[in-house]
Amino acid sequence: MALPNGLEINHDDFINFLSRGRTVAEISQRFSITPEQVKEILKERTPKESELFSSRNELNQPIFLLLPKPEKRVQKQRIWSPVMHRDERKPYLWIKMPSSSSWKKITIAPLYDIHYGAEGCDEKKFDEYIDWITKTDNVFSILGGDNLENALVDSPGGSIFEQLIRPHRQVIQFEEKIAPIAHKILWALPGGHEERSKKRSDIDPLWFICRNLGIPYYNQPIFADILWEGHVFSFYCHHGITNSRTEGGKLNAANRPLAYTEFTMFYIMGHVHDEVTNPSIRICRERKFNENGNLLEWRLVEKEQYVVIAPAFYKYWGTYAARAGYFPPSTGAVACILYANGNYEASS
Repeated sequence: MALPNGLEINHDDFINFLSRGRTVAEISQRFSITPEQVKEILKERTPKESELFSSRNELNQPIFLLLPKPEKRVQKQRIWSPVMHRDERKPYLWIKMPSSSSWKKITIAPLYDIHYGAEGCDEKKFDEYIDWITKTDNVFSILGGDNLENALVDSPGGSIFEQLIRPHRQVIQFEEKIAPIAHKILWALPGGHEERSKKRSDIDPLWFICRNLGIPYYNQPIFADILWEGHVFSFYCHHGITNSRTEGGKLNAANRPLAYTEFTMFYIMGHVHDEVTNPSIRICRERKFNENGNLLEWRLVEKEQYVVIAPAFYKYWGTYAARAGYFPPSTGAVACILYANGNYEASS
């Protein structure tokens, strides 16, 4: 790097010297240039891979700093197409999956209650699921809330002392962790742990993660239809709310939406760190019409409906669950399986 006075500056020396804030006088002295030349040299000689920042020191003197530009994350393209409902207050999402003769089924793996940043987070198991989703073409996922531990000063018990990572770092690191599967996450919902920040500042950290990664975000329960191979697979997804510790109480909470919704193939809830794939039969009217709207056929059909409680990514020993004498949590994810012939099932 040649300067106007004919002196040469080593590229690495230039970067290293400006890796901390330097005043005009310091830069002038270090590179034997006049103070008037400093700003011009900084502008012309800033490498493409670096960003020039200006600030002021404690003496109110201008200082200059070179920092490497952050790597631009290249997201993989989605192979599915989301269509949002026009009324944003009504959370209804259509997802059109591409036709694929090589796929006999699609697996949806709900990821709930990760509690990233908590001492009890089973990060190893979570990483295993991310790796599986990344490597398996026909596996997709959803985020169902309590993705972050996000313990604040007024959070219950001593949870603020049982998180390994500060909340703002949880947001950054969780975003980096799920980035490889962002194009395969169909939608995301917050839980009570994200609501902690919203209650205090009207800020949901999950919203920022979804905005950065292009994930459809909803702050309330969502109705979703997945269209694939001429079939419609219906979902109702919520985080869940209940204080019950019994199997029946948890299932009652998961069943609650059945009272005010039409037939839906999969009802998915988390929150309780348990695992249930409870099938039931619903008797439904089925009618077929021709293109003129005339009734061609009608009948009663028995359709299977799954109420799913998704497990967590949370350990037992050394956590509040063990101290309180709760049942050990179920960990991992269930599988909602959609078959190319229109059949479907939920399994552990």
